[in-house]
Amino acid sequence: MPRWHNRLRRRARRMLYPELHPWMGLRPWKRHGLDLMVAGLIYCMIGLTFAFTTPSPARIEALWLAFQWMPQHFWGVVWMIAGALAILSSRWPPISKTWGYMVLTGLSAGWAAFFALSVICGPSPVANLSNTLSWGLIAFLWWAISGLLNPNDVRLQAGIVVNDSDPLDNPR
Repeated sequence: MPRWHNRLRRRARRMLYPELHPWMGLRPWKRHGLDLMVAGLIYCMIGLTFAFTTPSPARIEALWLAFQWMPQHFWGVVWMIAGALAILSSRWPPISKTWGYMVLTGLSAGWAAFFALSVICGPSPVANLSNTLSWGLIAFLWWAISGLLNPNDVRLQAGIVVNDSDPLDNPR
């Protein structure tokens, strides 16, 4: 492709897609956005079950320390807020791709700590340490996923130019 053609395409792209303030606009859908959207919906559903059900005696025993701070219904609101923040972070702001993972990591790690401390300090049986390991693993996975690049970004770093969503690029 001639050099003048590339310059013309870049100039047309700048005219069609002007640079906005870093906090304005939405981020395009990529893998991180999808992960955060689905995780946010799941955390909202967990929050709904906490908010609208009565806690069983086994749950009260397993999360003894957490329920010393707040009742289960308020924890449901905390889970729904975390889910809503993860959903919000899936698209906004465009300058930050991973702040939603911090919310998911923090809540999951905190939940793991509540299970562990309820065993250590409260009446919870030792078998609930498996919940500590499960929520700890989920927290670790959110933390690890936040450092991964989207597949298109990896291809661009490798020198392979792939941008299927750009209407000015000719796919052939």
